[in-house]
Amino acid sequence: MIAHTPLGYPVHAVFYGDFSEPPPQSNWSAGSASTSWKSYYGEQEHKQTILLIAGVHGAEPESGAGALNLIRMLETGKDYRGKADPELIELASRYRLIIVPCVNMDGRALSPDHLRNVDHHTFRIASQGAWLDGSQVGWRGSKAWFPLPLERVAYPGGYPNSEGYNIMHDCAPGDIRSAEARALLKLAARWRVDAVINGHSYEFAPSVINPSCIDTPANIERVCALAKKANAALCAAGLRETPGGEPKARNSINLNTLFALASGAAAITLECSVSYDRPKDPRRTYTFDELMEPVFVTLKTVMQDGLETPLADRSKF
Repeated sequence: MIAHTPLGYPVHAVFYGDFSEPPPQSNWSAGSASTSWKSYYGEQEHKQTILLIAGVHGAEPESGAGALNLIRMLETGKDYRGKADPELIELASRYRLIIVPCVNMDGRALSPDHLRNVDHHTFRIASQGAWLDGSQVGWRGSKAWFPLPLERVAYPGGYPNSEGYNIMHDCAPGDIRSAEARALLKLAARWRVDAVINGHSYEFAPSVINPSCIDTPANIERVCALAKKANAALCAAGLRETPGGEPKARNSINLNTLFALASGAAAITLECSVSYDRPKDPRRTYTFDELMEPVFVTLKTVMQDGLETPLADRSKF
């Protein structure tokens, strides 16, 4: 357990691999500015470390379902569907892996089991909530408040935790408000995390989205390369119609920004699909099995690529 939510729910992290090394002798900031980045990373050789987090927004369960099925597969050889993936298990054995299957337990506790095939209005209410007059708080509208003014809402949605904080944007240095965000950043710093896969969901085909421009040039280049390969893999798996455009940095600041500052990690955001019905939208409906497949496809792509090129090449900082 790495934290408790405001409502008292435990936030768990599951570790796979050897995590026996002592704490870093410096933090990443100091280490990156010292005579050698290894003053943070350590001289001993250890496997690259991937942090997979899900459910930062509690109303988005697809990545959480994928994370729980991944844990089941690593423990028993098959996931909850009875599906085996020897390649994924072998790849995972070549990394250290930390899985946080649900960050925002408060939001998850009040959210529907799924939002598959719901209409747009229902999706937005379940996600970002409703004001007292019943109107949608909305995706971008919800970000105009930090925290969301709970006394003004009829329903807060599963996006924020029970104090109204959108954990994905709890990233102002020196003013981290939520125990959940603090715990994730400490986790990344303590275990010298090399890559973060930050699982979310939205109303389009699954995708690894463009990285923040607030990062090192090396990390931006690396994340764009990973996004391009992951989106091509999602397309090859039949989960997207096209691989999408050429990834590039975008104007955004979020929790991924601080993962880079905490450990030098290359952090990517995976958007799974909620697969809701949209009138006049030709996109097909995803099955329940397909809704969590982006987690497996993206993780395999990242791990395969990381065996050829370091996920976070700290020597380029």
